[in-house]
Amino acid sequence: MAESEGMGALAGYMLGRASVQQDQFIENWSSRLRRRPGPTYEQLTHELLAQRDALNSTLANLREKLHQASLRERALETELSQVRSDYAGQLSLTKQWKDFGDKSEANYDELKAWAEKAEVSLKQYRALYGPLPETTKNGS
Repeated sequence: MAESEGMGALAGYMLGRASVQQDQFIENWSSRLRRRPGPTYEQLTHELLAQRDALNSTLANLREKLHQASLRERALETELSQVRSDYAGQLSLTKQWKDFGDKSEANYDELKAWAEKAEVSLKQYRALYGPLPETTKNGS
């Protein structure tokens, strides 16, 4: 029985020693992790919050730029509409002036043809009857 008690005591000693070694290993490992250089959880959290704030600021700036661009686009569309309207009016006036020019040219050609016909008639009259009689001018 003494032998079995000795074996039991030896086994208990070995198990106790293994447990102490395991505890020491865990404590050493935890200590190394705590001493390890690098950011802490709080520092990482602070950095992430700062990045979130920067991203929110960037998004707000982009939204403002988009709003300004939309306003400029609407203003340009309004201006384009006005320019198109002005252009249509100018085309209409140009067409009217062209029609007026064409009519004036046709009237000029007709008047020129009438004048030439009158000259021919006047030459025929002079050939048949001589010069035209003198007319008295009234100061009308």
